Amino acid sequence: MSSSILNMRAGQRRFLRMVDEYRLIAFLARRQYGKTTTFAKIALKKMMKNRDHTIIFGSAKINLSREIVRAESFILQSAIAETLASVQNGALRVIDSETHKEPDQLTADDFAELFEAQRLEFRFYHSRTSYSRTKVVALRADTVGETGDLMCDEIGRVKNWDETWEAVSPIIASNPQFRCVLATTIPPDDSHYSVDQLIPPVGTEFKPSPDGNLYTSEMGIKVLRVDADDAYLDNVPLYDFTTGKPQTPAQSRAAESDKDSWDRNYGLRFIVGGTSACGLMQLATAQQRGIGKCAFFDVKSDSDLDDALAFLDTVLGPGKVGIGKDVATTTNQKSNPSSVAVVEQVGVEYIARLIVTWKTAEDDVATERTTRIVDAVAARNAGGAAKALAIDASNEKFFATSLRRHFIGHIPVELIVSSVVVEVPGHDSMNLKQYLGNLLTSTLSDNHLILPPEKYIKDDFRLVKKDRGTFTCKPDSQGRHADTFDAVKLALKALLNKGAFRYRPVETKTTRNLKSRLVSMS
Repeated sequence: MSSSILNMRAGQRRFLRMVDEYRLIAFLARRQYGKTTTFAKIALKKMMKNRDHTIIFGSAKINLSREIVRAESFILQSAIAETLASVQNGALRVIDSETHKEPDQLTADDFAELFEAQRLEFRFYHSRTSYSRTKVVALRADTVGETGDLMCDEIGRVKNWDETWEAVSPIIASNPQFRCVLATTIPPDDSHYSVDQLIPPVGTEFKPSPDGNLYTSEMGIKVLRVDADDAYLDNVPLYDFTTGKPQTPAQSRAAESDKDSWDRNYGLRFIVGGTSACGLMQLATAQQRGIGKCAFFDVKSDSDLDDALAFLDTVLGPGKVGIGKDVATTTNQKSNPSSVAVVEQVGVEYIARLIVTWKTAEDDVATERTTRIVDAVAARNAGGAAKALAIDASNEKFFATSLRRHFIGHIPVELIVSSVVVEVPGHDSMNLKQYLGNLLTSTLSDNHLILPPEKYIKDDFRLVKKDRGTFTCKPDSQGRHADTFDAVKLALKALLNKGAFRYRPVETKTTRNLKSRLVSMS
């Protein structure tokens, strides 16, 4: 065994051994533990072991600063030089993949420029005509298309990591010989996709160990975790900022003013909340409780809606019901979907019995489907019609107004304009977007919200971020824009409607043969 391997930390050595055992494995380690150094040694090991082999080393550093890229050049080159010193045969060169030439002297600036231009390669020559290579690229969806082993460094700092992973995963799936290794420290934003990938199952406990702890994440990924306590048992301490003396992890945390930051970077704790408006743990609890009680349907045809309403008929009880509709005009497959939520109040709990989405550019189709949902609630055996229908009229005001006219005399309809300012007793004035967003997230945090257990709902809710008191959302690659989040919060608003009302079904092409009926509304 080379001195390079012997000089590695216990967790690094364990991860190096495990890379060949698992096709997909992640290295979750405390800051400054040596994740990038470990990757560099893994890359060289693979190049020496496999003739004519390609490794794509993807890094988030390009999204940070040139100074960090320079630092990474030193880490990679030092690690490779250290390992190469123990190799008797073979030669390693750094190549510009465009010119196929080796720079006279690779400085930190040379490294940064080649990296930014996506032209940096490390080549290990087995003979004059045969070599294996590690190509270093910025970790983005458009730079990871080459086949081979993939090494993704600092994924928690990669913008749009979910889109990059969507490009990465088919490469690994295409060949059983390919491997993918991930490395990161926990990101500050708990809505980052790496959190979903690497978070351990609820209730998992870790006993300090010098070579870390291996677990399987909720998404099924093997993860080697090395936190500050594990590293300390391997004689890797932290150091006091003032005196420079070694500290135990407990002493280091006690001296840190930002405990959340320490817990993420050194304690490797997945902090619930982050910048996401809906915490993972709260969502997991709400969805666990929704099994068998709630459902989500992506409606693409009338038969899909038939199935959704048949399910609603089996679970809807006699409680008060609010219906929320988030309106969206669809022009292509990645446009925002419309969403409707049916929420039943049972005591202090709010159960999202049914959430549906659809994409259509036809107003009459959207009106027809909304009407069928409203009528299905009114047709339940006990409890009567929904208390109200709340519609988002912030953007699609014309269609929202048209819907309200359609339902006149049948069910109360409230048009919600997000920018309208409301006075909330005991609080500063806020607009309806803030008020309803806080209403939903508070209900979720208080464990009073029950949601369908489908992944679509979790992903959609997690798109919402809280920024300085307001709620923001950036559409994902599928066109989702927290539409189900908005539909549920509108349904909660509908439950606050105080008007008494008499209901009769709206006549449409699917209800013309139904007998009109009046149902008292509580």
